[in-house]
Amino acid sequence: MKKFPVILLAFILGAGRSYGGFFPDNAFTDDARGLAGAQFLKVPPSARFAALGGSGLALRGADSFFLNPAGACAPAAGGRAVSVSYEALLEGASRTGLVLSNGTASGVFSAGILYHGASPGEELDGAGSGAGDAIPAYDAAVGAGWARSFGLLDFGVNLKYIKSRLAEASGSSAALDAGFIFREAAPSRTELALMVRNFGPPLKLGSEKDPLPFELGGGLRWKYTPEFNIFMEGRLPCDHAPYLAFAGEWYLPYAAASGVSLRAGMNFRNYDDHGFLGAFAGGFGLKFGNLLFDYAFAPYGELGAAHRMTAGWAWGAGAAAPPARKTAALPARASKLAVAAFSAESGVTETEAAVLRNLTESELVKTGRFRPVEREKLDFILAEKRLAYAGLSEAAAAAELAKLSGAELAVFGLVSRNKNGYVVTARLVDAASGEILLSESVPVAEDYLFRDAARRLAAALSSR
Repeated sequence: MKKFPVILLAFILGAGRSYGGFFPDNAFTDDARGLAGAQFLKVPPSARFAALGGSGLALRGADSFFLNPAGACAPAAGGRAVSVSYEALLEGASRTGLVLSNGTASGVFSAGILYHGASPGEELDGAGSGAGDAIPAYDAAVGAGWARSFGLLDFGVNLKYIKSRLAEASGSSAALDAGFIFREAAPSRTELALMVRNFGPPLKLGSEKDPLPFELGGGLRWKYTPEFNIFMEGRLPCDHAPYLAFAGEWYLPYAAASGVSLRAGMNFRNYDDHGFLGAFAGGFGLKFGNLLFDYAFAPYGELGAAHRMTAGWAWGAGAAAPPARKTAALPARASKLAVAAFSAESGVTETEAAVLRNLTESELVKTGRFRPVEREKLDFILAEKRLAYAGLSEAAAAAELAKLSGAELAVFGLVSRNKNGYVVTARLVDAASGEILLSESVPVAEDYLFRDAARRLAAALSSR
């Protein structure tokens, strides 16, 4: 019974002739392979998605423009981002992609261009000999889109103009992309995504008229930990049987706002043709503050391999952490510190708040300015005295906790969430006076950047 909706949808959409040739004959089955045109639109120009085996419907960033437009809503109002991709494909072909995103109060407006340069053949004379003139061949798509976050739902839509040329024949068409990303309420750690790509009239090239490579997709992103994500997705292309893809992404921070991402994916679309190697893909990503670089390697069995590279840059609002606000000087020697539990507001799980507390405590100790209170002792005191804190402010409760544990200072925090991601606020309190010595808030776009946020908080709270 679970297969019935898919079969029914394929039957309805697969009636190509009744829909003016929007879909090939025997659509959504292997019998339709090779019957769709504009093949350069099938694989989005992004090394990150390529390394994940084509997965990543729930990811956000400028490079989501050609995969799931809902993911392009990442820049906050006043923020901007650019993504440039280059792909060295098989048989000397290549693709170049460029996306620009601008965040406003009304949503994120994006524009993108994708150019596919095929390896030109040599024009032949009547005897079959080369005439010396190269045959011009290229494909291009230019589009614009809008995306916006509505609480737990992100939505995006793109329109694009498509142009193809082969020798003296050329043709054009237009297509629509749209998508959603659903974030489930706490304490869930999953996100769901749906998208539709390349929906439009067929592309006529000379005497040939081919439908566009229409595709439906849905997927799940499971945040196994804040730094390790698992993806499980399914696709329904008009020129292929439905297939599945699985992937994982592990982010390893090594400095404030910087880190390395390791990625691997398994896409079963090419498994029958190229075996295991044809289905596997992998790669890595480097993050240096607001600069990104991604690389993907995708083998295709005996045909060779494709290499993809993407560079990105974000600037403007939310691109960098705000400067630390200093209100008082800390003692020069290492002070004994108690780190209280971080509070989780609506949309934030207790697990996420606990992870941020642990990371912040670890980073504070690394500064050499603090000596932590033993966690077992601190948690016991907190459990014993919890009722006594009723009616106290958070600062007063943190100061009382520090006194009872023998600490000189205490840190308490608050984790909230809005349409642009998380906001983590931490405050340093003097145990004797209850005075807030330092306070700092940092924005965090995604949970895999929690360690970066903890490092920035620790640097601010340990400043003089």
